[in-house]
Amino acid sequence: MTITPHHLAFLIGLACLLGAFAPSYASAKVEGKQSQVFSPALIEVGGTLVQLEGLRGPGNDQVCNEASVSWTCGRDARWATLNRVGNHWITCLDRGRTSNGTFIGLCYLGGVGGPELNAWLVKQGWALTNAVGAERYINEETEARAERRGLWRNDLEPMWE
Repeated sequence: MTITPHHLAFLIGLACLLGAFAPSYASAKVEGKQSQVFSPALIEVGGTLVQLEGLRGPGNDQVCNEASVSWTCGRDARWATLNRVGNHWITCLDRGRTSNGTFIGLCYLGGVGGPELNAWLVKQGWALTNAVGAERYINEETEARAERRGLWRNDLEPMWE
């Protein structure tokens, strides 16, 4: 079969079209060392802002009450996240985008197959479930609540209720 100029133009156009989709395949995950933890549910990994799938976390300035005593639960949750992440390499698998385009990730410490950060935060009580993808963390949240871990150490009423 001979390749005519028409066929060549078609193949070049097809290659350009496929090349336009290459970034979406390349962004199937983000990796790197975290540079910032904004909350248990929002971190920066390798320069990309990542919303952890299925999680909600308190804002840094959120205050909780325990036996009529206030404590800075938002700050404590952020510090717990920072301590867990430490200096680990983080890999976050692409689970979609938020309405404002933020990457939604299922994140692992030390790469896929390592400890799952999302599940750990819920199990320790530093993040709550109330988002798409949260179904997978029902058991962890139930355990954290029963054991009164993290944010559950008091009679927490989640900020969205």
